Amino acid sequence: MSKIFDLDKIWAYCITGTLSFFEPLWLLMLWFFIFVAVDMITGISAAIKERQLIESNKLRKTIYKLFMYCTVIVLVHAIDTEMITVVNLGLARICAAIICGIELYSILENCYRITGNDVFRILTQFTLKKIEDNTGAKLPKRKHKK
Repeated sequence: MSKIFDLDKIWAYCITGTLSFFEPLWLLMLWFFIFVAVDMITGISAAIKERQLIESNKLRKTIYKLFMYCTVIVLVHAIDTEMITVVNLGLARICAAIICGIELYSILENCYRITGNDVFRILTQFTLKKIEDNTGAKLPKRKHKK
């Protein structure tokens, strides 16, 4: 007698389907995980150099930020693959590039705080200008301590 519902096959189909949806995103997510991790490490290093207190709520914000980034990338990928199927807009790549660009801006700021080297200040300003020119968004300028 054959089974009407084979739970092993159902689970296999569910897992395979889920993995196939996320497969194109793994490299994008890996890159912004790297950018966020480097931002966190350089931020902690800058705080130590400036003798600032490292607070757990700031580390918690990094976890929330990662979760929100992942959520946005997955939802935008869903729009790309499931809703707008006529044209591949590449929205997930665009969002990931914006996320990584903003994280790069923060990394360069932290490098300037750590070293005081003007190269990082110039790169920070250049990155800020590129982000603003390409997105139309105005990021708040932060004061640099020397």
